[in-house]
Amino acid sequence: MSKQLMIYDNIQPLSEKHANWSVDVQNHAYISHLNSVPILASEISVAAAEFPIIFSKTNVEGEYVPLAVMGLKEEQNLLLNEKNTLITRYVPAFVRRYPFILGGSEGADVMALCIDEGSSAVVQDGSRGERLFKEDGTNSDFLNAVIEFQKDYQSHAPLTRNFSKKLHDLGLLEPMAANISFKGKEEVKLNLGGFFVVKRENLKAISDEEALDLFKKDGMELIYAHMNSLSNFNRLIDIMSAQLAKE
Repeated sequence: MSKQLMIYDNIQPLSEKHANWSVDVQNHAYISHLNSVPILASEISVAAAEFPIIFSKTNVEGEYVPLAVMGLKEEQNLLLNEKNTLITRYVPAFVRRYPFILGGSEGADVMALCIDEGSSAVVQDGSRGERLFKEDGTNSDFLNAVIEFQKDYQSHAPLTRNFSKKLHDLGLLEPMAANISFKGKEEVKLNLGGFFVVKRENLKAISDEEALDLFKKDGMELIYAHMNSLSNFNRLIDIMSAQLAKE
């Protein structure tokens, strides 16, 4: 799966420099090269209706991150229309928070709100879009809403890690691979791998106590949403098949 933070080009803390700047996000072109994006555990149930949800192993031992899959190969996003807008009804929070991000060590008392100065969504003369600051230098209502959204996003990150770690600790995550062939003018073969899913057999093998704990903490609901979401790979296959047929 793709490197997830590659949507940011030049992250800088908000300052007086940005007094007259505004933001105008017109589409999702900034994720056109991503075949997946990270999602929060709290998003899994709703995102699972439209994306395959899988887990990817991080560089930290025993740590996994849930991803919403959008393409079947590197640098491919099959869910953008001709206007570079996601065709899904739900847009993951990772996508919606752009071009902003909180900077600093997680858990710190203060984290700085940063903006991607290299983003095409940034309007330095403030001629269109949502202004960051009012004429008197105070935060605009838009910026206050952005801050609250970023804080909420950050607060859910530890919960997501804990959920993924729980799946790992219970031995529920297993590597998955698939070979897909597309027949057209020329046969195209794809080998999907490097991701993890919950297997029903493993879920049935956990103890009643562990199952009850998952149920009470809403983990069971997220697990079943994840497993059911894997059928959405068929949607991506159909979209790619249609694209290849036109070539």
